[in-house]
Amino acid sequence: MKVKVDARKTRLGPSDLKPVLAGVKTVLASNGRTVRRFDLDAKDHDRTELLAAMIGPSGNLRAPTLRRGKMLVVGYHADSLKELVS
Repeated sequence: MKVKVDARKTRLGPSDLKPVLAGVKTVLASNGRTVRRFDLDAKDHDRTELLAAMIGPSGNLRAPTLRRGKMLVVGYHADSLKELVS
């Protein structure tokens, strides 16, 4: 683990996500049982939908948010986390 940020102490809003998304190609954003996959290499991805999926009801980045290589997983979903570690 290179960087660990405590979400209770450091809040990340929509304007703070550019460094989080730097170098990321795939985002898996989960909200309950729903998981949305965003391919950031595709020129037709909707940034507004991406940000809406990544930001929780508090207006901050959903937790947990984990990154491995070029994949970012936002929110808790067991299958998404398995895909991240495999």
